[in-house]
Amino acid sequence: MEFLYTKYRPKNFSEVIGQESIVKILKQQLETDNIFNCMIFSGVSGTGKTTVARIFANELNNHIGFPIEIDAASNNSVDNVRQIVASASERSVHCKYKVYIIDEAHMLSIQAWNAFLKTVEEPPKYTIFIFCTTEPHKIPETIQNRCMTFYFTRVASSLIEQKLDFICRSENETGRNITNWNNSINYISRICDGEVRKAISMLETCLHYSNDMSIENILLALGNISYSYYCDIIDNILDGNINKVNSIIDILYNQGINLKRFVDLFLDFCLDVLKYILSNDIQTTKFPIHLENSIKKIANFDKSDKYYLYFIDKLLELKNMIKVDNNEKITIEVVFSQMCRFI
Repeated sequence: MEFLYTKYRPKNFSEVIGQESIVKILKQQLETDNIFNCMIFSGVSGTGKTTVARIFANELNNHIGFPIEIDAASNNSVDNVRQIVASASERSVHCKYKVYIIDEAHMLSIQAWNAFLKTVEEPPKYTIFIFCTTEPHKIPETIQNRCMTFYFTRVASSLIEQKLDFICRSENETGRNITNWNNSINYISRICDGEVRKAISMLETCLHYSNDMSIENILLALGNISYSYYCDIIDNILDGNINKVNSIIDILYNQGINLKRFVDLFLDFCLDVLKYILSNDIQTTKFPIHLENSIKKIANFDKSDKYYLYFIDKLLELKNMIKVDNNEKITIEVVFSQMCRFI
């Protein structure tokens, strides 16, 4: 079975989303036949670096042959690079250009980069190197100064939502029968950190759980905690009901929820409520849109911004306290009791 990310990976520049300026420059190179031989594609995972490199390589060679892809994480020695350099000096038999896509380029050793330096400085005319990396600061300046660098940005949630909607509709055309995805893809598009691959992987995880893409099913599939628990905790903290807060923590603990992860998620929740208080716009948060009325109830009270700033400070303290705590449940209960008393 083909994974969704592979199935819906862009095959041409028109299908690439969120990287318009990069696509424009690369297409300009192709149109003018003024090809830069060494390039760095930099950006967070899942934003299209390797995909765009493949498309560029295919367009460069009129879709004849394939680029040479090398994983620098497992081919990072001087000897590996010397083999690449030796091969790069030979013209391609089948294509006009020999294109090397070096993934995880930051994993190359300093010695390996030194072995690359002369070739990067004076590359063979018909050889192209594309170095893909999530950590450009680890690439030596002597290499960076000799490359054209492209910075792949996180993709806007609205574009990711459109992509997920297209996938759901396309899958239904094959008879998959996906339902109730509108709110869910909006939610996924806002929690995937602008990474298209991550969003599609989340969608696939959810579809393996159920074709019914209701928010509750999404939360269960992704291992997230129902927002109703968070809202109940906030309500009871504001009421000073320590026993009720601790009973909710007991429920989560007995469900097998990792309490350190719970603290991280609850911190994110409180931060999003604060964003909503300050902006009055649900789109600035990661909340599912249909929860806006529930969020309003725990956000609209006097000096709410100050209360949530206090909650965030306490949760940041708690997060540090339980990093190496083997009995974090007690520590969490103590800090939440303090939060109920606002001390």
